[in-house]
Amino acid sequence: MFILLVVVFFKITKSNNINITNLSVPDANHIRFDISWENSWYISGSNWDAVWVFIKAQNCAGTTTWDHVNLSAIPADHSVSGGTGLYVEVAVTDGKGVFIRRNSNGFGTQSGTITLAFASAIPSFATTNFHVFGIEMVWVPQGSYRVGDGSTNNTTQSVASFGTEGASTPYLITDENWMDWDVLMNTKPGDNLITMHPQLPAFFPKGYDAFYCMKYEISQQQYMTFLNDLSLLQQGTRTFAPPSSPAGTLAMTTPGNQNRNSIVVRIPSISGLPAVYDNDLNLDGAYGDGKDIACNYLSWDDLVAYLDWTALRPMTELEFEKACRGPIGSVLTEFPWGNTTILQAISSSITNGGASNELSASAGVGLCAYGAGASTTLGPFRCGFASSASTIRLTAGASYWGIFDLGGNVWEQTVSCGSVIWPARVPASITFNGSNGDGSINVFGNANVATWPSIGTTGAVIVRGGNWEYVSQKVQVSDRTYVINITENSGRVRRTGGRGVRKP
Repeated sequence: MFILLVVVFFKITKSNNINITNLSVPDANHIRFDISWENSWYISGSNWDAVWVFIKAQNCAGTTTWDHVNLSAIPADHSVSGGTGLYVEVAVTDGKGVFIRRNSNGFGTQSGTITLAFASAIPSFATTNFHVFGIEMVWVPQGSYRVGDGSTNNTTQSVASFGTEGASTPYLITDENWMDWDVLMNTKPGDNLITMHPQLPAFFPKGYDAFYCMKYEISQQQYMTFLNDLSLLQQGTRTFAPPSSPAGTLAMTTPGNQNRNSIVVRIPSISGLPAVYDNDLNLDGAYGDGKDIACNYLSWDDLVAYLDWTALRPMTELEFEKACRGPIGSVLTEFPWGNTTILQAISSSITNGGASNELSASAGVGLCAYGAGASTTLGPFRCGFASSASTIRLTAGASYWGIFDLGGNVWEQTVSCGSVIWPARVPASITFNGSNGDGSINVFGNANVATWPSIGTTGAVIVRGGNWEYVSQKVQVSDRTYVINITENSGRVRRTGGRGVRKP
């Protein structure tokens, strides 16, 4: 949906519960908009949710590309008026965006009018188009936590889970310091070779330090909106079907393998112009359905391009376990909602399919999209589908911190601690230092953060948390089955999606 104001147009974005409306640019130094989102919370000194807000601009008289807009790093330059009590948190020094959150303890719907200051004036603001984006995030505070769940066999327990220097005992991480070879090794039968890992430098994020994590997996609307701000060349890299494909063509996969992916070409590329994408789950030309479903068919390269563009970053697999279980001790074979009970949700049995209020026909403790098998008509659910006003952590599929769908739906793609195969003991190169994306990708549509690993680096990336198709064992928090297997995200796979984090 677009608003036309003078010669400037603004894009209204919605990510699950976020609404950003009434955008205006009152002068060369500021942008103003209303924001609201449901189910917000703030627990002082402990945990809260926030919206990561970032801006893209297109100079109509210039290159016409959509470029990231830096914001002022001075808190006093931004302001909030009206609404229910919001705070602009300038917890970043790179100016790539701001976090907007509640300003006091409480729960419920939040709203207000936000005025943000640009890092530098935009003289051509009257002939510049602006897009303002919001992504719901959850604060994971600094603190100790455990990795591994004490698994001792591969039959029903977490495969290749972490342990304590060769034992199955979960390991307590108490800092971000350098970690020696195989400190996290678990020598349970059959797993010792792939649980071994190289040295983890101090700069490799181990989950002890605080970070923001996306509340939900990347939705199909979020990825579609990303595509619409890319150049023609970039679009061709970040989709399966050429941008010149006819209207209604699936963008990320083939018609026979849709698996509930709704991203389609709405207006084909012509005369060198980029294509326009939309969501159409039913492929009937009635756009908008399926936009809130978790985005599958994302390769590692797709994920990191999106995260670089949003100025977020991929999480490490250690941060994944911290995001799931929090500071409390681990439970053998536990799922992200904190116990060992799981209830299957299958996309062939849903109500309001493809709508923003899509629900599973099932409800109860451990409701999770898993185990549906390889049917081409099935796929992931709406992001956060198990949550409602009446659910608690156990019935909403939420992590300790209030992060949704870390188990099931689509694979979480994370940076791996690596694997060192005995007897070769060849050190894997660990270069990932937790650098955030800078809001831009290269001309070919790829992420360009030098320290982020590529899919071709042995043991560099790993999928965690299970998915809608595979069995429940893969959903277990500590399961690392794919530590030496990149088949699940080296290309676009129906089971694979992801989310990002950001370290302040």
